[in-house]
This record gives sequence, structure tokens and C-alpha cells, in this order.
Amino acid sequence: MLFRHFPRAFAAVVTATALTLSACTSEETGPETEAAVGLPVDAARVTVQTPGTAERVLTYASSGEQSVTVEVADGFNQLLMQADSVDVQAPAGGDVTRLTLPLTGTTEGASEPAEGEREATRDVEFSVGQPSPDNLELVDDVRSAEGFRLGWRGEDDGQVSTVRLAAPTGATDEGRALVEKALMKVLSLPVIFPAEAVGVGATWSVDTRVTGESTLLQTATYTITGIAGDRVTLDVDVQQRPALGALTMEDGQPLNVLNSNTTSEGSLTVDLGHALPVDGRVSYTTRVVYGGADSDVRVVQDSTTSLSFS
Repeated sequence: MLFRHFPRAFAAVVTATALTLSACTSEETGPETEAAVGLPVDAARVTVQTPGTAERVLTYASSGEQSVTVEVADGFNQLLMQADSVDVQAPAGGDVTRLTLPLTGTTEGASEPAEGEREATRDVEFSVGQPSPDNLELVDDVRSAEGFRLGWRGEDDGQVSTVRLAAPTGATDEGRALVEKALMKVLSLPVIFPAEAVGVGATWSVDTRVTGESTLLQTATYTITGIAGDRVTLDVDVQQRPALGALTMEDGQPLNVLNSNTTSEGSLTVDLGHALPVDGRVSYTTRVVYGGADSDVRVVQDSTTSLSFS
């Protein structure tokens, strides 16, 4: 391998890169789970390009229940190529693995923050039903993670301040890792609303940091295409770029980022009474091209993600 490879991290938007859990019995119904440790999340930056018809300030309800099925697809591909053979444009998709997660959850008013937590107005917790992978060889491992819990504290606009993860004590290492990674992919595309009034035609961006094969800075741009009561339909565009300008080769030489871009498409329907989107799909592939100053060899990395809600 040409350079020191970044480990595949499972926390997509969480600042911390490791999760330490100790076994205990869950207070909720369902399988026994480990005790979740709250992990802080970097605050997202929200920038309004246009407020549209500026009808109202959009906020999520502070209480409610939701059942939603999320299909998470992701893939990573790395190639060594000659410089004159590289197409710098990101492809529309790539080879992915898929995991379907039935989620059932509740939203409540947030309690006082524990030590190390920030103030919040909403506390959300979801439990995973029987997950289904597209790779039949993984069925037993993935199903061992049924009952996995995902929770977060956040604000009425959709900002998340703390994430909690708790795996069933009976989950295999492989099942735990796959479901955890998929859940954090779900949180990697937060729908955060602006603080000011917006309406149909409004466009704003949400800047976050996403950790995967390597750390990427992500800008998700949302455009309101319709509002009907508490239902908001959005067009979504995702752009990503590396957080680091270079990788390090095994001999210590740097590989600089020569080009990066994202191909994306998608739309989502958000019900303000629910914590996660209720419908829609967003898919995006980011291509990053690395090269050395004195080499015509290029390292091409493609990262593909697709999230579908129904």
C-alpha cells in the first residue's frame, strides 16, 4: 500500500473517535444493552443564502414518537492510477453495501445536562428493530445487534450537541460495528433549520465534519420546495472536501490533495413532529485525487453514501 491508511471510523459526526462502553441492564424494554457514554458533537454552521417567502421559523416538536425505516448504503474505493488516466469528476455512485434499519423512537424535553454535556431542549432516543443486510453472510452478525440504541441531545432547530450509542450485550463485534457505523451515517446528514423565518424557495447550507476513511468537511445545501402544515419538502445537495491537505506515504513523503469534488442528488420530506426525515433519498459520491510533487502516480479515493427514509 502506498501510504498510511486512515482507519475506518464509525462515528460520522462525533468529535471523539473511540467509544468506551460498560455493561449494564437497559432501563427500557428490549434486550440488555451496554451503558451509553455521551459523546460531544461539533456545532454545525448554518448559513442562509435566501429566505424564500419567509413564512415562519421552522422548529422540531419537543415531544413525539416516530417509526421509520432507513436504508443506509456506503462504499469506499481506492485506486492507483497514472495521472493522464484520472477523471477528476466524481462518479454518480459506486459499489456499496446496504443495511436496512427499522427505527422506533421518542422525543422528550431534555433534562438538565450531565457533566460534560451542553444545554439542550430535546432528547431523542431510537431503538433498532431487526436490521437486514444485503450480504446474506452477515445476517447472523447484524441481527445480533437488534435492540441497538441511538440517542442524542439537541435543540429545536435540529442542532445535535451529544450523541449516545448503546449496543446489545449479546451483539457480535461485527454486528455491533456494522450497525453503529450505519447509525452514525444517519446522523451525518443533519437537517438543521435556520434561526430566521423561511419559506418556499429558501436555501441554506449546513457545514459539518464527517469522519470515515478520512475526515471530510461537508456542506449540505437545503432548498425548500414545499410546506404543508408541519411537512417540509427539501431538495438536498451535498459537497465534501478533505479536512487535511495531504496524506503521508509509508516512506514519509506527502501526497497532496490535487482535486476533490462531489456528485450528489436527493430530496427529503421532514415532518416537524418527528426527529428524522419521514421520506426521501439522498445519494452522494466524493472523489479525492492525491499526488506527489515528483510522481505521475495518483491515488484516487471514492467515498459513496446513500440514505433512504420511508
